[in-house]
Amino acid sequence: MQRYNVPRQAATPIPREQPVPQRPAPSVPTPPSVDPSSNTKESQLQTKVVPTSWGKPLADELTEKVKVSVRPNVGTTVAVDQHVPGAEAHHDAVLFLRGILSEGIRRGISDVHFEPRVDSYAIRFRVDGVLNKYVERPRDQYSTLLNTVKVLADLDIATHHLPQDGHIELVLQEIDRHLSRQIDPTGGAAEPVSMEGRKSYYDIRVSIFPSVNGEVIVMRVLNRDNALLSVEELGMDMMQLEQLRGMLVTSYGMMLVTGPTGSGKTTTLYSILSELKSQEKNIVTLEDPIEFHLDWLRQCEINEERGFTFEKAMSSVLRQDPDVLMVGEIRDPSTAEYAVRSALVGRIVGSTIHANTAIGTIARMLELGIQRSLLAHTVNGVIAQRLARQVCPHCKEEYEPSQLHLAHLGLQKAPGPYLHGKGCDKCGQTGFLGRTGIFSTLVFDDRLRGLIFDQRPLVEIQDYAIKQGMRTLKMDAASKVLAGITTVEEATRVV
Repeated sequence: MQRYNVPRQAATPIPREQPVPQRPAPSVPTPPSVDPSSNTKESQLQTKVVPTSWGKPLADELTEKVKVSVRPNVGTTVAVDQHVPGAEAHHDAVLFLRGILSEGIRRGISDVHFEPRVDSYAIRFRVDGVLNKYVERPRDQYSTLLNTVKVLADLDIATHHLPQDGHIELVLQEIDRHLSRQIDPTGGAAEPVSMEGRKSYYDIRVSIFPSVNGEVIVMRVLNRDNALLSVEELGMDMMQLEQLRGMLVTSYGMMLVTGPTGSGKTTTLYSILSELKSQEKNIVTLEDPIEFHLDWLRQCEINEERGFTFEKAMSSVLRQDPDVLMVGEIRDPSTAEYAVRSALVGRIVGSTIHANTAIGTIARMLELGIQRSLLAHTVNGVIAQRLARQVCPHCKEEYEPSQLHLAHLGLQKAPGPYLHGKGCDKCGQTGFLGRTGIFSTLVFDDRLRGLIFDQRPLVEIQDYAIKQGMRTLKMDAASKVLAGITTVEEATRVV
């Protein structure tokens, strides 16, 4: 009898029709040779080795890299009898999942996909916004893995025809390993000593979605340690930073961040909140779901299934006396109206909204039924953004981009030079390493508010904004290409 920190559902037998992987005796890995004069720092998984049925040599490779603890969203410590049918297979699946997540985090993933197919299932990693296949595995193991994920995320394992969303906490712990320099009285070799180091916490957002071939698992990996970027780290230039800080000077008004899904809008909002952080301010967030758990915020999670909608939250949150209010997303006319009226009564309101450009956000708010007079006098500014992959600094070289892509960015006559990455081990042969933001900031001044109130065309409003210093997304992308930060093709792809 052993004890594992898993929910009670872990001991639920797997139905008879589902094949259960047979678990052979675990192998004992050969200790690596270590130079006695050296000190090394490495990451290591818990000592148990994933069984052969779950993927040697893949599992062996993963288990030696990091010590990982998977914590379910809701669970208790229970004794799991190894003779209970299904419990052993569940434990093996947990170990396998640990290895996949730790390997993905080592590669810098933002998402991991488990996609069932007719005779197999594929595991794909999204790194720097691009999805690539990591490995493909036998289909007969997928049911056990799926049930394990559902148990850890506190989801209903009996529901197969409806989408489900859950949460798992992942803890990675570094092991500082070095050789003891004390003299061994028996004359033997010095033994390695392991000391536990810094822990890293990851929030895993789990989405289960039914498809023709079975339920698809998608996990969004959020690193709490890197949850907050300062506004200087977002990728704005000095002029854009000045424009952003100018929007935050007043004690009331609305700031909107716009862009497609996965463009970093929430990260930008959190950076803005960190800029406003103060012991004198009560900062409240309404989110669906909460992406980053931060102690210094009063975070509230919307739950529409239980009737706690954005509309109900917005109608009551002002009685909580917020100085700063963050609304995860403006999706409907009622939420837009409450957000605008909150800004009118002296609060700073930040939110995201789906629009293609900063100027297009004006049209989107009008479409949601906001009066021009309210829009003109409550919004302080709009930030439109995209994420572009950065050229790998370890393998960058000059190249000649196509004229078609140059024309798209208006760089036909720009002399260059233009840089791209030829591919190396550091970037996984992709030529890119990390991402940066492409921004367009629209500051609302008195003249621009008058143009909105007078129902002037959006083209006229944009022309005025550009004269006042606003750069469109294409302009900012072109400047980052000329600075050697990204490639012409990547800039064209995102804008």
